[in-house]
Amino acid sequence: MKEQLASIRAQALAAFQAAGTPAELDALRVQYLGKKGELTAVLKQMGSLSPEERPAMAQLANEVRAALETAIEQQGKPLE
Repeated sequence: MKEQLASIRAQALAAFQAAGTPAELDALRVQYLGKKGELTAVLKQMGSLSPEERPAMAQLANEVRAALETAIEQQGKPLE
């Protein structure tokens, strides 16, 4: 799961940097953070983890989500 989260983070940050319009950026936001997004899909797998693993994975997932949300905000300002 750590590898999945790291991969999602890297792919999303690269995609956000490549976005050329606000619409593209919003589509990427939905793709990664939306209800059926890639990060959300990983979070749904948390139930299969052992109780010992959950806190660490939840913290890592929250860090990835925060990083993606920050990147979207930063990238969105110059596009507007």
